[in-house]
Amino acid sequence: MFNRRRRTADAVATDDDDVIVEHGPSLAKGPALIAGSLLVAFGLASLLKNNDFPSFSSSFPDGTVQGTNFLGFEVNGWTAFFAITAGALLLFGAAQHHLAKLMSLLVGLALAACAVIAIIDGQDVLGLAAANFWTKLGFAIAGGAMLINALMPRTTRRRRVGPATTGVAPATTDTRTAPATTADPAYDKEATTVHRGGRFGRGRRDDGVAGDDTTVTGRDRSI
Repeated sequence: MFNRRRRTADAVATDDDDVIVEHGPSLAKGPALIAGSLLVAFGLASLLKNNDFPSFSSSFPDGTVQGTNFLGFEVNGWTAFFAITAGALLLFGAAQHHLAKLMSLLVGLALAACAVIAIIDGQDVLGLAAANFWTKLGFAIAGGAMLINALMPRTTRRRRVGPATTGVAPATTDTRTAPATTADPAYDKEATTVHRGGRFGRGRRDDGVAGDDTTVTGRDRSI
């Protein structure tokens, strides 16, 4: 469900090789970012008005608590804490599409449960968070909006391209062969011929020199 890393150009090939499906912007990240910012801002501002946290051991789950009116909402420290926690989770999830949907689902269920419990209990949530009619309504609206946001998809666009290629270059066969090299018999014969001549009749071998080397110079004849 989670993406391992963020992709800027995510393209998935369909069964048809000529069609590419490109993922566009997420429709779940924007509402999660907006709702998270509003909940965090409301919670922090309400703490300035009332930062009373009723004792968990003495009030949970059937205690009766009273809060302070803030912009028409009855709040106390636990009411602000619930709002800040829910908003922080939504802001954390707004980074990725699937994470935003998951956090929207969790926060939506939690806020809807707070609204239902407050309606059943009357004036508070589990004896901790103070709530009047407007606080219950705010919890219900925020929870329902986040549950709807959990169903929002990611926009896609289909783009038609040319036929797919295998990407393998055709094999090439080189039919050219190197010419056979044959030794020149005349060259080999001349290269290995021992010419008699020179002083005292010593043999003289000329390698690789063509020509008539049997001619005796005038000096050699005098000897």
